[in-house]
Amino acid sequence: MKAIKEFLTPKRIAVLKSYLRGVLVSALTLISSNALGLDPVVSAVLASLAGPAAKALDKTETEFGVGSAE
Repeated sequence: MKAIKEFLTPKRIAVLKSYLRGVLVSALTLISSNALGLDPVVSAVLASLAGPAAKALDKTETEFGVGSAE
């Protein structure tokens, strides 16, 4: 457990969270385009909102959203 805490520095956690937001956007684009049958352009536009929305809902992100000072 100690090795994991040493490996997961704040910078690496930020990179991992950014990567996971990208995976979320890609998955939503794929699902909405293929499974729901939406036009690919509409799917891309809808899924592109997911990344910023996920960051805005994260309390640890201080740039904007729930965790921001403003």
